Amino acid sequence: MIYEGSEGSVNGYFKKKLIVSRPLGDGRTLEEYKNEAQRVLIEAMRDGNDLRKIKKLCIQTLKNFRYDELVKQPNSEDRDFVLFTLLILIKLRVVKEDGDQEGLLVMGKKKSKRDCENH
Repeated sequence: MIYEGSEGSVNGYFKKKLIVSRPLGDGRTLEEYKNEAQRVLIEAMRDGNDLRKIKKLCIQTLKNFRYDELVKQPNSEDRDFVLFTLLILIKLRVVKEDGDQEGLLVMGKKKSKRDCENH
């Protein structure tokens, strides 16, 4: 499901499958999501985790979210965490941001038709 905000949405793909969608607008921007993901990465490193372990955990998280049958619908925090996980993998250059099978797709809000096109 795609969650659209007043400014559009950011959608995360992993292994050719849409795994997360988050709204843009109301104070939420792609940069904000990236900054939060970086904060999570720095916090994980301060806790003593090395990059190899962080990469492994992030990939496992995305695989679990992609393949597991969901017992309950994920809430907003769960979807944010999955987006942060994907953004961390992009930051660590494991996933290309604009890859053809995995990465991000940012969709702006659909523009309304001009008055001259309505007639």
